[in-house]
Amino acid sequence: MSELFGTDGIRGVAGEELSSRTAFALGNALARLKQEPLVVVGEDTRVSSDMLALALSAGVTSGGGTVLWGGVLPTAAISRFVVEKKADFGVVVSASHNPAKYNGLKVFGKDGRKLAEKQERRVEHYMRSEYSFAGPLSMGRLNFLQGEEEYIAWLAGCCARSLKGKKFAVDCANGAAGRIAPEVFRRLGAEVVASGTNRGGLDVNEGCGALHPERIRAMTLESGADAGFAYDGDADRLIACDEKGNVVDGDKIICIFAAKLKKDGKLRENVVVGTSHTNTGAEEYLKKLGIRLIRTDIGDKYVSDAMQKSGAQVGGEQSGHVILSDYAVTGDGILTSVKLAELAAGKKLSRLADIKLLPQYNACVRVKDKVRVLGDEHLRDFIDRTRGGVSRLVVRASGTEPVVRIFAEAESMKQAKYAVERIKAEISAAEEG
Repeated sequence: MSELFGTDGIRGVAGEELSSRTAFALGNALARLKQEPLVVVGEDTRVSSDMLALALSAGVTSGGGTVLWGGVLPTAAISRFVVEKKADFGVVVSASHNPAKYNGLKVFGKDGRKLAEKQERRVEHYMRSEYSFAGPLSMGRLNFLQGEEEYIAWLAGCCARSLKGKKFAVDCANGAAGRIAPEVFRRLGAEVVASGTNRGGLDVNEGCGALHPERIRAMTLESGADAGFAYDGDADRLIACDEKGNVVDGDKIICIFAAKLKKDGKLRENVVVGTSHTNTGAEEYLKKLGIRLIRTDIGDKYVSDAMQKSGAQVGGEQSGHVILSDYAVTGDGILTSVKLAELAAGKKLSRLADIKLLPQYNACVRVKDKVRVLGDEHLRDFIDRTRGGVSRLVVRASGTEPVVRIFAEAESMKQAKYAVERIKAEISAAEEG
């Protein structure tokens, strides 16, 4: 992993770790990585997004590049427009699922995929060096991309059937999906119950969206919807809910799509890509269908890389990043919900998602130095001793926050929770000491 870039771009509290200087430096670095680049820029609804998008655009244009500014758009829309507009880069100003005070900078290459680590290191090198300025008559311009309508039309076109007579609840997390997701479902003929469509920027992900599935569960049950869909701030994640109120996470979603493709004889390589957190129950379900699960490190960029190498059509993370490579090269929560609704229009989602998963427990510990904590020999020995009581155990540094994440899977929730809480207490004690 690069020094500035985590698993999902550059992150930090806006105005503190992530300043306008950082955004300017990134934009200027892109104009040095590629001479006179065309850069598509989009953002979510956070208050700080305008400031960072403008600073980034200034960095690009001062270096001789041109900006195509799309305003508030989901991350996946920017990825798509990079390819469609034959741009050199795309940048999304968003901290995805993080609270509103955070923001981030996600960078895409000309293929619509996130930059490879080698490219990230080159960008970081330029960001740390002196700025490069084009001559007064050679500076780039900022043009406007009217992309919202084009993206809505494309999403609606991805659904192979009318959704007339169906009802869907959508929780847009007060983020980038707010004006797009409800409109897509309405155009497909569905009745829509929507929440989290506020664009004020102060309450992104707050008590809503993919990180708070209890809200979409309540909405689905109260409205009698056929399914519910919850996105995060930049709409690259989806957590669904069936008509009975059961949460359908990323693991079940990739199983549903893989099973459908297999049944229709369209799963070309008989592989699906997941991560180290993908539930063993999902792996067993896929195995019974003759489908192999490839596991990667946490991070949708790693999932995307593995899909590209293996030819997999479906891949994703438990958190709801799902990539459907027949349609897109990156995770797209709205696209995923549209394709899931297409299937749920013919068969109840509760039946499609009837997949037995093993109990899992997750926790995180905020730390000052992730590398130091995980490099502690005593802690590593403690983790190894704890590992014997569970089926799987993963302790890792977050790629987006200053925390250590702990995950355990076991035959019972009690076993999984016990293992995680022991390690959590050990890390907390070491931090306090």
